[in-house]
Amino acid sequence: MSVPQFENLRYDIEDEVCWLTIDNEEMRNALTDQIQLDLITALREINADRSIRAVVLTGAGDKSFSSGGDISIFAKLDRVGQWDFMKNRGAEVCRLIENLDKPVIAMVNGYCYAGGLELVLCCDIVYASETAKLGLLEGRLGILPGWGGTVRLPRAIGPRRAKEMIMTAERIDAHEAHELGLVNLVCPPDKLKDEVLKLLERMKKVGPLAIQACKTVINTTIDLENMDTAMGVERGAIMWLGTTADAAEGVIAWMQKRDPEFKGA
Repeated sequence: MSVPQFENLRYDIEDEVCWLTIDNEEMRNALTDQIQLDLITALREINADRSIRAVVLTGAGDKSFSSGGDISIFAKLDRVGQWDFMKNRGAEVCRLIENLDKPVIAMVNGYCYAGGLELVLCCDIVYASETAKLGLLEGRLGILPGWGGTVRLPRAIGPRRAKEMIMTAERIDAHEAHELGLVNLVCPPDKLKDEVLKLLERMKKVGPLAIQACKTVINTTIDLENMDTAMGVERGAIMWLGTTADAAEGVIAWMQKRDPEFKGA
């Protein structure tokens, strides 16, 4: 497939990984309307490209992952426009990230506020720089996080702490985010990409279809109260995986004491 080109969104493929970089440094990588539309296009393209095994989402420079949505847009919208903007822009980006057939890793460098944090909440794994600051600040505008922040943050860190963060527009540092389980790993800024690359290398040892199925099962069953129903979803996934060429290769490689060569088939 041809690599799409965008003005303020970099789309780079390296070694079966797509690096999506929000490139709007003058606005601290704010998510303009066009960037949101470009993210939708890019994520759909990634989902259709079976050669891509993982995605890294980050912001250009070292000062900001994303400061959130472009606030200047709000004043131009009526109620119908606001509904369309919230549902069919940022919320759709979040839905695509959450349901993407590949793992999405957030590489958080610097400010990660409002819509930027809402994107991160949809990612599968989050690595952050020690300089990262995270928060849902929409309350200061008299609104609430409308791309899933009030839904996903309580599920990530528990409702009481999430309410405190949202209701006070609190900003937390990377270390507290790690303690809350919002971030997987914190490291110095100059080590952040290296750590993400190490993670990607570890993930290469796992079959891409297995990763896809694990993501689907976890996302589908995480809120199910009935354990039998959840286990049924898991059994369906493993039965499907058992018929794949990757599963056969994994067993043969294990018996031959060599690394498997997964093809995603």
